[in-house]
Amino acid sequence: MRLTRSLFIASLGLLVAGTVVAQVPAPTSASHWTLEFFTGNGWNAPAPLTIEQYGQPDIHFIARWSTRPFYNAKYYALRVTRWKGDKGWAVDYTHHKLYLRNTTPEVQHFEISHGYNLLHLSKVWRTHEWILSAGGGLVFTHPENTVRGLVLDPESGGTLGGGYYLDGVSAMGAVGRQVKIHGPLFASGLAKVTLSNATVRVRDGEAEVPNAALHVNLGLGMRL
Repeated sequence: MRLTRSLFIASLGLLVAGTVVAQVPAPTSASHWTLEFFTGNGWNAPAPLTIEQYGQPDIHFIARWSTRPFYNAKYYALRVTRWKGDKGWAVDYTHHKLYLRNTTPEVQHFEISHGYNLLHLSKVWRTHEWILSAGGGLVFTHPENTVRGLVLDPESGGTLGGGYYLDGVSAMGAVGRQVKIHGPLFASGLAKVTLSNATVRVRDGEAEVPNAALHVNLGLGMRL
């Protein structure tokens, strides 16, 4: 946890200092790749949570979520971009996490902490040293919950096995900036908004879990 926090703070310092010193040179018309790794955090808007269980009345309330980025399974993100000139395509993976803050007598525990995982394919543009991107993709989840005393086994089943399910769709818009460090290395900052919806498992039923989140990512990248 200390290492992750140190990387976050160091990357922020590099990004702020480097903004007034040097920018990553604008790419030529030749194609190239960039690879970026981020730590960061996500802030979640309150959103409706609906839970259906066989033989029971539905549960509806406004859920308030925490991300807890440095707790247990850490929050992180990756981006791989194929550039040609000032445009390109990127694959973004965000290991987002959700912990229900306002549990109820019926919903004793609800988290998607080993991933409310977001996988997006995005179109990217570089303009005036800023990098803009927008795209859509899929939500893979690993739910853990206890509803009406019924505990979901978090490790069984799943589209991918091990309790991981393909459960929804997502859209993303982002703005970022890169600052040269040395050679092919650069510091990278990314602010992004994600709008997602997933239907996850509970014992004897399912839950609809929409999510709107603002993410701030800081990290390191390499031009390949």
